[in-house]
Amino acid sequence: MKLSGAVEQACCIMALLADPKRTAPITNDALAEKMAVSPTYLKKISRKLVVAQLITSAQGAGGGFILAREMNQVTLHDVVLAIEGEAPFFQPQGIIERVFATRRRQVEIGMNMVERVFSEAQQKWSDYLKTVTLEDIAKEVMHG
Repeated sequence: MKLSGAVEQACCIMALLADPKRTAPITNDALAEKMAVSPTYLKKISRKLVVAQLITSAQGAGGGFILAREMNQVTLHDVVLAIEGEAPFFQPQGIIERVFATRRRQVEIGMNMVERVFSEAQQKWSDYLKTVTLEDIAKEVMHG
């Protein structure tokens, strides 16, 4: 499975906002400058983080983004879910069914197994990401 580059950027946004030295919100433009990425593209990512209630946005002078929750309440799963959504890893396109049209029963058995395996793998991956918080990462960075 390949995550989009937006996940890395979202993780970077979260890390910048989680900095304990930070005393004020950070604007989208300031984030984009620090990360050397397009402010327009970063707005799309930060918007997804706002919708997922991982960060909040304040308008006007002194406005910008801050974390919406404590670091121990945000998991890597939350960040990935905000950016990538809940689409299954495996999304059959019907190719196997077309290629092996005369073997429908075998195809059905095989596809059921493949879909089950990918579904279980995705659940285990998701469950693991739910165990890692921003706080865990910060502690590892500070003491690792």
